[in-house]
Amino acid sequence: MGQKVDARIFRLGVGKKNWELKHIEKNNEESSLYLYKTLEIQKYLNRFFSLYKVKIHNCKIFYSNNSLQLFISFYITEKTIYIINKNLTKYQKKLSIRFKRPCIQKKNKKSILSYKPNLKQTMMLQEFQDILLESLTIYTKGKVNIFVTMQNLNNQKNLSYNRIKNWKTIFKQLKKFVRNSFFKEAINILFVNITKRKSAKLLAEFISDQFKINQLKTDQMAISRKDNYFLGFLKQTIKLLINAEVSGLTGIKIVIKGRFNRAPRAKSVTIQFGKFSLQSFDSKIDYFQSTAYTINGTFGVKVWMREN
Repeated sequence: MGQKVDARIFRLGVGKKNWELKHIEKNNEESSLYLYKTLEIQKYLNRFFSLYKVKIHNCKIFYSNNSLQLFISFYITEKTIYIINKNLTKYQKKLSIRFKRPCIQKKNKKSILSYKPNLKQTMMLQEFQDILLESLTIYTKGKVNIFVTMQNLNNQKNLSYNRIKNWKTIFKQLKKFVRNSFFKEAINILFVNITKRKSAKLLAEFISDQFKINQLKTDQMAISRKDNYFLGFLKQTIKLLINAEVSGLTGIKIVIKGRFNRAPRAKSVTIQFGKFSLQSFDSKIDYFQSTAYTINGTFGVKVWMREN
């Protein structure tokens, strides 16, 4: 039964694991109310970030009578800057009513693989943060003080010379995939997965998005080639990265189920590397599932990651 339940719920309360949603209530009646409010805020944040094609890596919410504290770590995709620039004016007109500006903190970490935003892109991201804060103020009707801490995962620490040398050997083995449109973003996301905790959501959503893009082709032969090619890339890349020095994972499992090659029945494809135990309470496992809606039906993506 350990394989048929959410691995995160299965381990809640075991060891020193913190809940991502917390609230302070005065009595038992307020407990259900605050739980409902935190879940609604979480849904609102997921919807808001998805409109701008920004992937939420982790979201922690602390709700009390007079304050709302948020910690959001996010990853910027290639389409993010374009969509922010396109929709910025539209949302600024809707948010013309100005409220007292809440407090915001920003954490940045440097990266060797991800892009480095220029001054114009940095200003766009700052305006995006301002819109987020104003929309949260409107959503909560200005009744609570909002404190937001945002962490951009595109900027990570520089690697040492030995680790860069190790990455060069990995890139040589992936040379045949370099010209593909998904290569750069896939490497960046997989690098975040092996170095950051609780990254299953980021990988599951990326895989489902890639299947959506592949299914947009009109030629069925082109769709099948794209799907098989992408799965081959995932298998080879994960096998190399999970054994890298910077890897914080001991095992990873990906299950994709759907109508591959427009088959009459769905089948499952499993990618698994490393040591993996779902029924052990001691193992630190992160889990997430995502769904891709395509012209050939739905594709379900499930990701399990076992951390050191």
